[in-house]
Amino acid sequence: MTSGSIDPIRSARLIVRRLLAVKPGEQVAIVCDPQSEMEMAYILARVIEGEDAEYTILIMPTREQTRANDLTSVIEKGLEGADCLIGMTASSGAPTYSSTVKQLYNAKKLRTISMVFRNMNHFTCGGALADYDALYADGQKLASLWRLSRIMNITTPAGTDIRAPIASDHVIVECGFATEPGEEAAFSDGEVSSRPLETTAEGVIVVDGPICYVGVPDSPITVRVSQGKVTSVEGDSLQAEQLRHIVQTIENADNIAEFGVGLNPCSLHNGDFEEEKKARGLVHIAIGDNVFYGGHTRSAVHMDMVLYRATVHLDDHVIVEEGVVRL
Repeated sequence: MTSGSIDPIRSARLIVRRLLAVKPGEQVAIVCDPQSEMEMAYILARVIEGEDAEYTILIMPTREQTRANDLTSVIEKGLEGADCLIGMTASSGAPTYSSTVKQLYNAKKLRTISMVFRNMNHFTCGGALADYDALYADGQKLASLWRLSRIMNITTPAGTDIRAPIASDHVIVECGFATEPGEEAAFSDGEVSSRPLETTAEGVIVVDGPICYVGVPDSPITVRVSQGKVTSVEGDSLQAEQLRHIVQTIENADNIAEFGVGLNPCSLHNGDFEEEKKARGLVHIAIGDNVFYGGHTRSAVHMDMVLYRATVHLDDHVIVEEGVVRL
């Protein structure tokens, strides 16, 4: 864990000049909502202008969980004219998980930095302080092994034991850089992930870390999985009840959507799921929409759940051992 912070201008310059590699004349869309910290958007806009590119700040409505992955139709049309997207919504992951954005990725018409659910602390502290060249090299090293593997098994001392074939042809390296059309990264960043093949995940997940929309559980939540779907959410805490309600009421929220391994040595263990899921050695499993990961299951939500002290096997290779990355 690394303490300290950096000037937000430094982060903005890193994002615009290196991680997105914005070029003169390019169009950059910055998508926010009423909960976004607009200071970040204005700092990024200033740096974009300094690169002789143009920015447009687009503010969409706050999204409830039932529409969490939906952009407005105006923004969807506007993105057709953009070269880069910086998603900064604080109430939803729409700029990342919108089906329209995925189509633009696939057509190699857009590249993106996701800053959804993030605030000024993410912009200046923790994972923002990483050496992104070294982080990207680590991500590529892990991804090269991941692509050669068939089965992932995740266990934890808390009781997690889940296993599934993985989509080894669609391994995503999110380690900061999105310099070519069709690429996506985040800030702060640092993970490798893919989806388990639909209908295949089997086992149990005991969630003891932070959960998207829900927060840090007062006590571990037991999530039972069969044929790629959540079959029960067990626990007496408020967070367990919230998670159970989402799984039961939102279409396809029960789908096991993603397995991810954090790689950022600077990310903080602070109870924030966006920060912790990138932390080196922490593992997350997501439920809900998996279209971003090359799947075919659409849902209004994509919810990361962080696990502590996980051990991860890719076939016979141990890539994480009780929270320590082994590369």
